Amino acid sequence: MSEQIPHACRAAAALPPGGAIPALGRRVGGSRRSAALAACVVALTVLGGCSMFRSSPSSSPSAAAPSAANGNGAAQSAVTFPARDSASLKEGTFVNLDNLRQMIPGMTKTQVYDLLGPPHFSEGVFGVRTWNYIFNFRTGNGNEFITCQYQLRFDKEMRTEAGNWNRRECADFVFPRPVAAPPPPAPAPVKPAPRQITLGADALFAFDRSDLASISPEGRRRLDEIGKELRSVDVERVRVIGHADRLGSAAYNDRLSEERASTVVRYLVNAGVPSGQISSEGRGSREPVVQCNQRSRSELIACLAPNRRVVIEIHGKAGTS
Repeated sequence: MSEQIPHACRAAAALPPGGAIPALGRRVGGSRRSAALAACVVALTVLGGCSMFRSSPSSSPSAAAPSAANGNGAAQSAVTFPARDSASLKEGTFVNLDNLRQMIPGMTKTQVYDLLGPPHFSEGVFGVRTWNYIFNFRTGNGNEFITCQYQLRFDKEMRTEAGNWNRRECADFVFPRPVAAPPPPAPAPVKPAPRQITLGADALFAFDRSDLASISPEGRRRLDEIGKELRSVDVERVRVIGHADRLGSAAYNDRLSEERASTVVRYLVNAGVPSGQISSEGRGSREPVVQCNQRSRSELIACLAPNRRVVIEIHGKAGTS
């Protein structure tokens, strides 16, 4: 019956007084002709449509079709859409989206006509308060498009009060629902600054010595502690750097500093530190931490003690502290 109503409305509009409306099987007198037309308009607005001028917040395709709201926020009855085969332009049009986005409550029919064109269905003659359209929207997938029905309702002043779509996705073409911004990427792991442990060479080795046997008991105890610590943390690499004072030739100091650093590496590897993580180098007397000018050799040797050192430089992996 609902699909016959648009045809019946057109028939009622064209019928002389006393004629019959075939779709309804009734004979209508002249005084009842206007009432029949009004009944037809009401019949087209009794079921549900989807969305308003803007996209509805509901997104569930199985949810009951929401009622429209007029420009003042008052609830209106749900709407129904005429059968597409009753349209005067069955294939619809590819509507200008910018024009659709200008649709707001309170517009006159002239303004609507200017933006959307004439309705695609024969809506009646007098006091028509519903205009129906068939619009096509390209999906962006080649030549694919979807076809939607759009219905405008006018209030008693013949100004727009609600706009309804027959499908939720149609409203989303006009006013796409906001997409939640993706969470910010996790910050890149920060590589910790190298940690340095400085050991006095005089406490590690006997005077002018650099072999394993010459490491003092106190030096062994301290290296054992360091080896235990290195085994318990996530280490990327360890570099052992030997330093000497300025006494003696540069070549001698270079060799002595390298040998002492290499001996410390061997000791730590024996203590369980992976050999692939640890390396050594000697820098001779090129990086002193103190400057001394004492004339007495014994006093000068004592003053230069901080320059005779072994530095263990620990490089942690990114994301570790």
